[in-house]
Amino acid sequence: MISKVSSDSDYESPSYFTASAPLQHTPSRQSRPRRRKDSPGFDSTSEIGSLSAASTNPRPSPHTLDLNSSSSLTAVLSTLWQTEGAWGTWKGTNSTYIHTVFLSTLTSFARSFFATVFAIPDPGLSFQINPPSGSAGGLDILSSPAPLASLAVAVSAASIAGILLAPLDIARTKLMLTPSTHPPRSILSTLKTLSSWTLPWSIAPVTFLHSSLPTLWSTSLPLFLRSKLGVDPLLTPNVYAAATFVGQGLELGIKLPLETVLRRGQMHVSQSASQGQEVQTVVEVGQYKGLIGTMRSIVYEEGERSIQSGSATVGAAARPGRPAREPQRRKGQGFEGLWRGWRVGMWGLIGVWGAATLGGVGSKGGEF
Repeated sequence: MISKVSSDSDYESPSYFTASAPLQHTPSRQSRPRRRKDSPGFDSTSEIGSLSAASTNPRPSPHTLDLNSSSSLTAVLSTLWQTEGAWGTWKGTNSTYIHTVFLSTLTSFARSFFATVFAIPDPGLSFQINPPSGSAGGLDILSSPAPLASLAVAVSAASIAGILLAPLDIARTKLMLTPSTHPPRSILSTLKTLSSWTLPWSIAPVTFLHSSLPTLWSTSLPLFLRSKLGVDPLLTPNVYAAATFVGQGLELGIKLPLETVLRRGQMHVSQSASQGQEVQTVVEVGQYKGLIGTMRSIVYEEGERSIQSGSATVGAAARPGRPAREPQRRKGQGFEGLWRGWRVGMWGLIGVWGAATLGGVGSKGGEF
């Protein structure tokens, strides 16, 4: 069934779970018109694929958000506010805070432990007199005598922390997706609903990549800029800051597809641990078929998108008397379906950099 979730619904879960293309390409579920097989543009394969979820869940949950626009952040927040009140927009805040604190603590501990064992400087400690404000990832491997070893330590620490905290991340995702009126709502009670407090093998690959690849990219970026492009954070700070900003935008592009698959996998684990009881969610969760299988399903199978060929557009413009040809429909969301929610991520990135820039105005680094 075509999902009704915006790609920009929430910073924590920007449409990672939707099983179809944006809403503007499909009619609503309550007012879906019947199409005759002899009508133009009818495709039985795509119609069956788009309605496959309807056969398993003919009655949608009353808690599912009914969005008028799937591409508006304000529309999603307004609908969520009207459905669940003010608390609905802050679901999962406690679990997110605890997960962030534990993740930072475990990552720092593992990084310091590995750095001590291999007798290399801790990448989390900056040894520059006046480190640049645009440091990628907050890690410093430029001053390390063994940059590649420091890079391996940083990536290993991030991977281990992500794997150990996977159950807490699953509980956090479940708390954000389930209605605020449905128990359990505490972190410990939600963890008890899971079948195991270890990382399930079904989501182990995507969890490892989601934890390691962004850290690998952000930590190796300063080394690449200085060794390959000659961009130094001390000699050319402005160019370095601009390059780091672009690099963090590319990091977001790496992280979003993995996070889309990861959130679906986490809800699949939660559903499997519910002992046959249906888990009510505020959005319709798409199917999880593994890392590659889920990405392929999003691109080629789920929902449908319109395709307007260039020749048809030119022909319609050249013959104004003839009616314009309807755009063709094709199954799948296309590759852009893997990066839904990038606007929210970019706004967050711009906000962080803007705050850092304003905070650095008038500062006198190195005074003490």
